Amino acid sequence: MKVEKSEINTKERLLSETLTERRATPNFDGSPVPDPILSIILKAGIESPSGYNVQPWRFIVVRSPEQKKLLRAAAMGQPKVEEAGAVIVCCGDLNAPRGKDLEEVLSESTKHGFSEDQNQKVKEILDKTFSVPAGNAMGISPDYAVWVNRHVMIAFTTMMWTAETLGYDTAPMEGFFEDKVKSLLNIPDNVRVVALLGIGKLKGQDKPYAGRRKLHDICFMEKWGKNINF
Repeated sequence: MKVEKSEINTKERLLSETLTERRATPNFDGSPVPDPILSIILKAGIESPSGYNVQPWRFIVVRSPEQKKLLRAAAMGQPKVEEAGAVIVCCGDLNAPRGKDLEEVLSESTKHGFSEDQNQKVKEILDKTFSVPAGNAMGISPDYAVWVNRHVMIAFTTMMWTAETLGYDTAPMEGFFEDKVKSLLNIPDNVRVVALLGIGKLKGQDKPYAGRRKLHDICFMEKWGKNINF
């Protein structure tokens, strides 16, 4: 079905344009990211969806020159870590589905109208699913790191697009030594570092558009290999 442009509201058009115009920023000019902008970006990440509303993401904002320099060393020497106005270190807490963190989530949901029965059902499901400690030596526990990574990347992407629609440039970074990042930022053992998001203003020329594969080459209908005809 064809949708006329007039039927799409301004915000959706802006996001649609951003989706095609955005590039991973090769270099930043060092401009600071103001507190109000960072607040909007972080709150966008917090509002992201997660399974059973567990919200396993944790974010560390790094923007002091000294700390960015140290983080750059832990991120394989990438210059844009030090050049960015701010770097959000996006992490996932393996213990989020249990204990104190879960109780806080359920307490908050009660304030928003969830019943005791609804919260109890969620707790029972999570207790059953995550009853085995992460990283079980016998290899029989669920892979919590994969579960956490999926959720954190939803929040990560939400923050990236939010920053772009606010007029800032972004650089997703997956190249880093996790143990060094954790040591530098005092990140607990039960928390995994998933990705770094550099935010700031572009310095120099942006990357050219590298193109994308055609929809019918990588998207299928109903099952693998069945073409989509639109």
